[in-house]
Amino acid sequence: MAHEIIRLDDDLTDADRHLLELIRRTLLNYEPLRATRPILDVSIGQGLVHLQGRVRTSAIKEVAELLVLQLNGVRAVRNDLVADPEVVRAVADAFGGDPEVGPACPIVESRDGVVILVGDVPSEGVARRAFELASAVPLVASVTSHLQVTVPASVHATNGAVAIAPADARGSA
Repeated sequence: MAHEIIRLDDDLTDADRHLLELIRRTLLNYEPLRATRPILDVSIGQGLVHLQGRVRTSAIKEVAELLVLQLNGVRAVRNDLVADPEVVRAVADAFGGDPEVGPACPIVESRDGVVILVGDVPSEGVARRAFELASAVPLVASVTSHLQVTVPASVHATNGAVAIAPADARGSA
């Protein structure tokens, strides 16, 4: 049994129902989309198609729109699909504008809008702030943090200069 990736409207005219079935088959035949098993909402009215949901890549988002737009009977497509790179970029932009989190450069990953934060941060406060910033981004469905607090330690170089290194690097300096 095939996994159903498209939620359909119930109250459609026969013509719109036929077009919606054509859209469903077209999108299911696009292997990169089908392989990621997204849940898409497709609504239609008088040839105007609205795509919503989450997809893995920007390319999948754009190709899905193009495939639907090329179908007979489709007059226009409103593509409100959200690609994971858009989510990552939005979180990274939020981090970049923050004076505490920005310099820590946490790694941001996303899968279907679920954000995962990874990396070392200098304090529990910065980890908490990163979580709060990511959670506040509208494109984010939820956040999981794997941030680790690593307190910087002073390391003295042979020339007398002082450098800052992570605590775990002290033994190798």
